[in-house]
Amino acid sequence: VCDMLILEPLLTQPGAVSSALGGSVTIRCKTSQNVHGSNHLAWYQQRDGETPKLLIYGSSTRASGTPGRFTGSGSNSDFTLTISGVQAEDAAVYYCQSEHNINSQWFVSLWCTFGGGTRLEVGSDVRPILTVLGPSSQELQQGKATLMCLANKGFPSDWSLTWKVDGRSSSWEESRSPGVLGKDGRYSWSSTLRLPADQWGKVDSVTCEATQGSQSPVTEALSRDQCS
Repeated sequence: VCDMLILEPLLTQPGAVSSALGGSVTIRCKTSQNVHGSNHLAWYQQRDGETPKLLIYGSSTRASGTPGRFTGSGSNSDFTLTISGVQAEDAAVYYCQSEHNINSQWFVSLWCTFGGGTRLEVGSDVRPILTVLGPSSQELQQGKATLMCLANKGFPSDWSLTWKVDGRSSSWEESRSPGVLGKDGRYSWSSTLRLPADQWGKVDSVTCEATQGSQSPVTEALSRDQCS
């Protein structure tokens, strides 16, 4: 039995990864110090609404009932969980959990802690639909211009949104909202571009561009004339 280490996180893993059905995905877990016995690291799977389930222990040993498509590897401070032939039922959050010897002048103890979890998204790549909205006349009267790019029904969640002004990368302030997962399993995001109203008056057009991995970009343009 381990005591829980809650003073500081020791494990680092990505927040989310994605895979198409039948694909392969690897989740990495890094520890800030070597684990006990070089291999005392486990992997847990937690589906939505369920309790965590042990998949792998001792870095690479499958727990009873763990399908063969799950493979653990690594030692000391660097570990991976690979899922080959990803199935829809594999969509879940995956946690790594390590054990560490803590030695001090007062005690010797075995501590354990969990990583923050990595959500695996499973589905086919879907290009988002983009809509660009121009500034309102009321806002322009206040000397500001805010444009918004809405990206809807895309997958996976790591599509990036960027702006171009008259065909060049924007130097104005940009911000992006986090992705929202819909009931259909697809994501929606938004990105905002802010610039002074007098600068907006000199612009011919703006373009919102969505990119993800090796997929071809999705673009949507808005001409300033369309806003008059």
